[in-house]
Amino acid sequence: MNRPQGLKKFWLLLALAALCAVTVAAQDSPAPLTAADRIYFLMTDRFADGDPANDQNVLRSDPSAYHGGDFQGIIDKLDYIRDLGFTAVWISPVVANQFRGYHGYWASDFYRTNEHFGSLAKLKELVAAAHARGLKVLADLVVNHTGLLHPWVGEPEYESWFHPRRTIANWNDQREIEDGWLAGLPDLNQENPAVREYLITMAQWWIRETGIDGYRLDTVRHVPQEFWREFAAALKKEFPGFYLIGEVWDGRPDFVAGYQRAGLDGLVDFPIYYAIHDVFAGDRPGARLAQLIRECAAVYPDRSRMGTFIDNHDVPRFVSQVHNLRDERLRQALAFLMTYTGIPILYYGTEIGLDGGADPDNRRDMDWQVRSPLTDYIKKLNAIRAANPALTQGDLTLLPDRPDFFGYTRSFESNRILTVFNLANQKRRVELELPEGWGEPGSILRGLTGSENYRLRRGKLQLQLAPRQVNLFRCESK
Repeated sequence: MNRPQGLKKFWLLLALAALCAVTVAAQDSPAPLTAADRIYFLMTDRFADGDPANDQNVLRSDPSAYHGGDFQGIIDKLDYIRDLGFTAVWISPVVANQFRGYHGYWASDFYRTNEHFGSLAKLKELVAAAHARGLKVLADLVVNHTGLLHPWVGEPEYESWFHPRRTIANWNDQREIEDGWLAGLPDLNQENPAVREYLITMAQWWIRETGIDGYRLDTVRHVPQEFWREFAAALKKEFPGFYLIGEVWDGRPDFVAGYQRAGLDGLVDFPIYYAIHDVFAGDRPGARLAQLIRECAAVYPDRSRMGTFIDNHDVPRFVSQVHNLRDERLRQALAFLMTYTGIPILYYGTEIGLDGGADPDNRRDMDWQVRSPLTDYIKKLNAIRAANPALTQGDLTLLPDRPDFFGYTRSFESNRILTVFNLANQKRRVELELPEGWGEPGSILRGLTGSENYRLRRGKLQLQLAPRQVNLFRCESK
């Protein structure tokens, strides 16, 4: 859509666009996202270059420039994502962006695809190709702000569409967080009915046009909850199974939970992320993670639809924070990711141990030449989660806290899984007392990530664990 010459003409064009939108048949889309899904998150520009024809302004030596990844590159790698064991792919924002907006968060036109990534037709092809493989597609969406060069910025007729320019100074003032210009970006005024209508209509239009299955919503805490209630209700009315997962970058479970109560299906679970980092990348005791699990269970309306992650495009990669036993610690974090409640989200490159510090270093190009044993480990974890309903529907029971150890069981009907972590940097011998009635005397604990099998005797289990070892067991009656 070109720069509008007036609000009346703009709304007429918008109405015509909505009437002409191509409705994607519901039967073409997979079922709604649930805890049975596993999401692979990628940044389009940094993943795979499938079409060199759209490589304008590419400078791979510059970490803040375009590197050439595109929709065709994702299409070419869908079999790879599926073969890793994932059931959904989350891609970075698809809309047109201003110069150097490789990441997608500096919108210049909400109704046009980023020319560096491909056309609307190519995006539709990507979604159709994913669905043909049983993969669901989530697109990143930004409604908090525009890019500095968006044509509305500075125009008198759109002055009321933005909050007055103001830097966020007090991060304890929620009104300031919602109205301030995050990172100097023009902050949209969702209290304005015209802005609300525009953003909701735009979000609906992309769903109709492309058939995507969900949105990852950026900078959710910077937008009033009242807007999210209206946004979620409008999208759910037309698309009842559509999945909405928001980013609330905050470590307080009760604060994050408020946005799920406002109508979003889930949030990326930053409180659990911080605890994962402290315990598995650092040397905090398992009690730190256990306490967060208890807090989240108490306040999240539905933690089965939250998104669990160990790193992403906004924080340093997990491996960059590890100073010893790197592979062992990463395997522990990945095992937690795949055995905890909620929906696991894996950041591209983790399957090859891709490194990266703070932004933009954490957004390095995917290296397709690297072969890593981590890839097979992730395939195995995905297969274990898919084969055991306890890991997607089961109750979680924490084992008693003890130094240098962390563990829990998950149970659903007759399916029972035990996950145990040695948090010490040395070998440890531990005797576990499992929850009463969890396993019959003489039951076999079948090793799922290794060859070790154990017999349960009087509800107790003795284990010899290597430094930073993680074990998964399935309890099988004798």
